[in-house]
Amino acid sequence: MTPPTELLRKLQVRSGTRLWLINVPQHIAEEISAGAEVEPVHEKDAYDGVLAFFESASEMDSMADRILAEMPPDGLLWIAYRKSAAPLGPKGDLSVLERAGWRPVSEVAIDAEWSAHHFVLEDRSEQGPA
Repeated sequence: MTPPTELLRKLQVRSGTRLWLINVPQHIAEEISAGAEVEPVHEKDAYDGVLAFFESASEMDSMADRILAEMPPDGLLWIAYRKSAAPLGPKGDLSVLERAGWRPVSEVAIDAEWSAHHFVLEDRSEQGPA
């Protein structure tokens, strides 16, 4: 298990961030909230970023509009997938987010089972990492 501060650092989550956690495995959600630096919020609450875990591209597609509806232009967007799941892997289908202007800029290993892509808006990604 990654120490909470290490996981938050990997995900570029700053203290006080309001993070909407979607389908996050319990052990990872506990790691994230153990640092008390993150405020987990629900879909209807204002949020600074999203950490979403998906098993398939169709599952991600079904949530994309809801995720992006209130996402701030400078919001933190991480889409996680099982390392063994090719459809959302490095060459997987992320087109629904890319059509909306969100581009993958980096990838991290969350743990032995999960990896995640970090997305930023196209015009922001041209300025370099946040």
